[in-house]
Amino acid sequence: MKDKLIESFKSYIESLDSYSDEEFAFKYSPDIWSLAQMYEHLQVTGFVFFLANINRCLEHRKGQLGGTPSESGNFVLKNNGFPLKQKFKRPDAEINPVITGQSIAHYKEGFKKLQGALLATIEAVEQDAGEYRTNHFYFGMLNAKEWLLNTEFHLRHHLTQKEELESYLR
Repeated sequence: MKDKLIESFKSYIESLDSYSDEEFAFKYSPDIWSLAQMYEHLQVTGFVFFLANINRCLEHRKGQLGGTPSESGNFVLKNNGFPLKQKFKRPDAEINPVITGQSIAHYKEGFKKLQGALLATIEAVEQDAGEYRTNHFYFGMLNAKEWLLNTEFHLRHHLTQKEELESYLR
């Protein structure tokens, strides 16, 4: 799990040195994110959604003992990732605030902090019995290990989007 997380973060962190500020903020069209917006999405969800739920499971709060992943949750766990090229939209996406990106320097620091925070949970996650679960709006009731796996799946899933956004810069 550790190696997969490190590998998934590597592309994002290393790529930050290859963009100009203009490229990072560039939007190909109004309905397509800029690279900065995608990085913002990954960093915010990494901290306030994925890492927060890993910790909730480990601390046995804001969830429950028992429960199971949904059919979609079982699919991604069984297949070790999200379906290729499939785009997901949160059920309440219309009420979410518009994502605005920040500076490249912000994500250089933030992604390293996020990676470190996630890696710091691995030992506790591996020792966790997995009985306490919190709800993922699409994947059902997940335990700490399943949340950590989904964090890596989410990062890997957005690599396709990253490549698409980079292609608009050429």
